[in-house]
Amino acid sequence: MKVYPLRNRVIRIKNYSDGSTGMKKTFTRIFNFVDSKFCYISTLPALIVIVLVVGFPTVLNFYMSFFVKNLMRQATYFNGVGNYVSLVQDPVFWSYLAHTGIYTGGSVAIGFTLALCLALALNSEIRFRPFFIVAILLPWMTPAVSGCIMWRWIIHDIYGLLNFFLIKLGILHQNFFWLGNSFTATLLLILVDAWYRIPLSALILFAGMQRIPLELYDAAKVDGAGRWYFTKNITIPLIKPEILIALVIQSMFTFREFGIPFLFTGGGPGDSTETLALYIYKVGNLFLREGYAASLSVVMFIIITIFVVGYFKAIGEKS
Repeated sequence: MKVYPLRNRVIRIKNYSDGSTGMKKTFTRIFNFVDSKFCYISTLPALIVIVLVVGFPTVLNFYMSFFVKNLMRQATYFNGVGNYVSLVQDPVFWSYLAHTGIYTGGSVAIGFTLALCLALALNSEIRFRPFFIVAILLPWMTPAVSGCIMWRWIIHDIYGLLNFFLIKLGILHQNFFWLGNSFTATLLLILVDAWYRIPLSALILFAGMQRIPLELYDAAKVDGAGRWYFTKNITIPLIKPEILIALVIQSMFTFREFGIPFLFTGGGPGDSTETLALYIYKVGNLFLREGYAASLSVVMFIIITIFVVGYFKAIGEKS
């Protein structure tokens, strides 16, 4: 503050330079803090959504797995680990877990193999590549409900195109009820799920192939190497991280899949295509055993978590 005497009066003129400098320092500190913590600040909204949408229901489900609800008395009783003991002693659970393992293993084996072949084809000098990329994405863009209805019409025992063409080719002599046989129903369920999973895996593998330096292929061509040599010794070894990512994503999604088995076979014929996700749905919503269904969900969550931990361990060893 500066003071100037003027005719027996004192005029005080405020100096704003100190205040503006202080404000600049304050804003600079704020901007520096935001810049240094930007990765945390930008992910905070997504983290809050994940906690509310995923974290809270998971904790609540784990809590419910220790209780039994009596609908007649409208009361809930603490059961401890009783639900988990019943689960271990339940032969139906082990049977449906085996079904889920077969379903997951078959879908991953078929889907990943076809996805790898498609990615290799896209990575080669193929004409109309954008068109083929869009065509590969069609199953992924199709809702599960529409896709399952389409496939059910294709394999329909009376009006289906599959029976029509097989009879025309002389392979079948009469219409065959594909979903009425345990083996063919399981096989078709695996094929439909693999058809639905191929696009994502193919894109992941194709993206991994794009980061491989072209100089490696040029050097191999100079040595007279062929396409099989490229694939075996250059492409596949260099996209191992993408291969593991595609495998774990496809395995996780298939293992917990509910919509496709529910819409395509409904668990039939009998219970030959009943998966663990279908069993959890029926136990909780049809049989109204909420505590037991919660314990089944916890076990499924633990199995998937163990698989993911093994995946990250494999990633660490490969890198």
